[in-house]
Amino acid sequence: MITEVHLVGGQLASFGEGSTVKMNDHGVEIVERDGDEQVKVLFPWSRIEKVLQRGAGVDAVYTF
Repeated sequence: MITEVHLVGGQLASFGEGSTVKMNDHGVEIVERDGDEQVKVLFPWSRIEKVLQRGAGVDAVYTF
């Protein structure tokens, strides 16, 4: 699944198949793993304009 987070102000953050995406009370949490290392990023809901998810099992657009 490919996830695109469109932020207020026109910025775009895109994450590919290897990322884990969770939507929680605080925002959209992205976890990327590279071997033994893990990077976690949280985009707060107040900064998000919309979230697009595309893939074989998902095709959704969330607008806030």
